[in-house]
Amino acid sequence: MTQTPPKKRNRYAPDYDFGDDVLYKQVKRKDHRSDKDISVLFAMFLFAFLVLGTFIMIKITPGMEFKLGSFFSMVSNKPHPGHILGNVKLGTTMNVLSAQQPNAEKAIAANGAITLAFDEGDARYTVWYGEDGPYHIAYKARQHRAITGMSEDDFIGTIAQRYGAPSVSTCTRRIADGVRDCRFSWWMPGEVRLDLNSRQLIGSTEQRLMVTMTATDTHLESRIRDAQLATSVEQTN
Repeated sequence: MTQTPPKKRNRYAPDYDFGDDVLYKQVKRKDHRSDKDISVLFAMFLFAFLVLGTFIMIKITPGMEFKLGSFFSMVSNKPHPGHILGNVKLGTTMNVLSAQQPNAEKAIAANGAITLAFDEGDARYTVWYGEDGPYHIAYKARQHRAITGMSEDDFIGTIAQRYGAPSVSTCTRRIADGVRDCRFSWWMPGEVRLDLNSRQLIGSTEQRLMVTMTATDTHLESRIRDAQLATSVEQTN
């Protein structure tokens, strides 16, 4: 009797799912900090682009200048305070002074500015005007007068009480005639510089002080000068 060989069983490795995907596959959490960092970087890039664009525009535009102090003044939208020397206020038009001093002497300075000179009380005034758009604006004023009965220290002290210590203080004495010359400078709000030159005779029985005070709106002066330069270049071309 013939024996039938046993059937071969198919042996193979069973495919068991041990959950490897579950063990090693982790769900990533959404990182909100990454979105925030991207927003900050984009804002910084935009700010840098604006600053660079402004700088390039200033450099390529003739007659245009930019100062940090002027920028913040422009942002705050505060009116220019101006500076008053005697009855002369910087930043005003020529018509204002012409109405107050109809007999003022008119002349042309070496830099092309128009000057008005007049006497008021015991002082002599000279005012410089430059073209700022359609108007002539006062950007510098000078007062010259003699002061008696007051020492130089007392006079400088009255100014220092208002504007603080001077940024420049130099004095020289001429041996030939004994005259003492001093120069002082103050910086005031609005980019206005106040220069004072005093002269006195040392050893004189009469206490007499010759004083010349000059107030200059340096921002307005620079703007007018740049506009004049741009105009002269255009005319040359």
